[in-house]
Amino acid sequence: MLWEWILAGGITMVTLMTLSIVSIGVVLERLSFFKKIRRATTALRDAMQGAFEKEEYGEVLVHCRQSESPLAAMILAEAASGLEAESADAGRVMNLAMRGEMARMKQYMPILATIASIAPFVGLFGTCKGIISAFSDIATHGMGGPSVIAAGISEALVATATGLLVAIPALMFYNYFTKMIANLGLELESHAFQVYRDLRSKLPGLSESD
Repeated sequence: MLWEWILAGGITMVTLMTLSIVSIGVVLERLSFFKKIRRATTALRDAMQGAFEKEEYGEVLVHCRQSESPLAAMILAEAASGLEAESADAGRVMNLAMRGEMARMKQYMPILATIASIAPFVGLFGTCKGIISAFSDIATHGMGGPSVIAAGISEALVATATGLLVAIPALMFYNYFTKMIANLGLELESHAFQVYRDLRSKLPGLSESD
């Protein structure tokens, strides 16, 4: 059935199937990435909480250096600015680190946005191609019945439907990831500043020893 659908859609289907495969690959990669980030962040937060409870404040930065969580990068950036830095300075440093981590989280997202945008137009191209083919068949064979234009109309409808089937999931996952990144960014920023504030009060000499 699928192979017949691809054949009915003509050459346009090759492009749409390629876009579909790329879209699925990006979605799976991002799902795996965010799952890894969530696990790393949860593990880091648990480790830091344990270090604070044991009053081993120096271990907090050790855990951060060993973590792949964006939270670790933000805390280390703030610590590098010096625990004696003003809140405004620490905020600027954290914002710079946050931008870098946001860029890492948004990697490949433009691909999804592009696929969601162009897939319907590729399908529309297939629609036009199919209709042109149908009228060409009429011009060649005359109005010999529905069978004369059936192939062209089939190609047009299949291309349109496939373009939408490729675009809609890509758009849905793009919006899903965008919302996830926004929420995760706010969560990380809040927690990073809280950890930095606690470290300032516990390790005033860290800026010289780090």
